Amino acid sequence: MIINGLSLLSAPLYLFEKFFVGKITEHLLGERISAEHLNSDRLGRVLDKLYGAGLTQVFVTLALAAGSKFGVKKDSLHLDSSSFHLHGEYPVTVSDASGEATAIKITYGYSRQHRPDLKQFLVYLR
Repeated sequence: MIINGLSLLSAPLYLFEKFFVGKITEHLLGERISAEHLNSDRLGRVLDKLYGAGLTQVFVTLALAAGSKFGVKKDSLHLDSSSFHLHGEYPVTVSDASGEATAIKITYGYSRQHRPDLKQFLVYLR
């Protein structure tokens, strides 16, 4: 899927097998792997297994293994944030069904969208 997605001509998943016809799949993916092996049924089963294992856990495990293999230093941590601006009236803190305050805090602040008039909340990923 990554190879398909990074190509200039992205194909729908039901045509996944046809995407690999004429490509050197054995070189890319391993010996004895041909385009016929990369069909939509197999892709669906793999996606189900990835989801069951937890996509975040799979990604972190693969990223750490790749970093270790290529000697990437792990002496720093990357923090990514996204802000979402809101239209309308919202309380400063959001409550769940029981009335308990949740972790989301809606407030005014620096707006990357240049809309200081709108409230926003932030999401951080590490």
